[in-house]
Amino acid sequence: MKYRGMIIDLDGCVYLDYMPIGGSIEALNRLRDLGVKLIYVTNNPEITSEELAERLRGLGVECSPDDFLTVGEAVASYLLSRSGRSRVLVIAGNGVGEYCRRMGHEVLGLDEWRRAEYVVAGFDREINYQKLVAGLRALLNGAILIGTNPDAIHPGKDGPEPGSGAFIAPFEYMTGIKPIVVGKPSKIIMEQALRKLGMSVREVLVVGDRVDTDVKAGKVIEADTALVLTGVTKEKDLSAISPELKPTYVFKNLQELVKDLYP
Repeated sequence: MKYRGMIIDLDGCVYLDYMPIGGSIEALNRLRDLGVKLIYVTNNPEITSEELAERLRGLGVECSPDDFLTVGEAVASYLLSRSGRSRVLVIAGNGVGEYCRRMGHEVLGLDEWRRAEYVVAGFDREINYQKLVAGLRALLNGAILIGTNPDAIHPGKDGPEPGSGAFIAPFEYMTGIKPIVVGKPSKIIMEQALRKLGMSVREVLVVGDRVDTDVKAGKVIEADTALVLTGVTKEKDLSAISPELKPTYVFKNLQELVKDLYP
């Protein structure tokens, strides 16, 4: 077996807006039956591993919360390793705040911006003027800017939607501060995923639907990569991929991946 483990994306790869992509559930269960260890890595800052495991089990995938690494968990772990328990102003999905609390960070209210050591920005359905003001003032007061992930857009059930990068950009634009990005394609989250798998990079295949996020993330850790054409990247986009981001494999979907690599 060439790949004993896989780091797999979720949105656009396994499902779209939590509706399973054709053949994906059967493919994932087949990999599990073959003994391939899977870890699902998502840039979604709204959700926890427990919620994802429940949703995937509801779709028919055998899994546990330990099989997931969310960007919220990755951010909280990174802050802990960098500065210990910290004071954090979260302007991102609820999953980020949840993991920060679990790991002992103090999640601040908007009116506590003066105390912030970090501002974590990412996809936020409840973004408003008050959050922009609090984040701006915290950063100008010396807080460090953490970005969940740079995705400009992400796939939704009815078409593209704004991604976390669109929520980070205002803070970078207002302050000139470059964010420390934790989610894919950052090496930070990918090295965390490798540690969870307990495998060397040569044993692992990185799978996803985006060249700029998933394939690039695999390249950052020098892993083999597989691009599936069920999300953001389509067949018409393949000719425009730069040589340094060419994936090791291209498949129509996860089902084709399993058939070709594990006949």
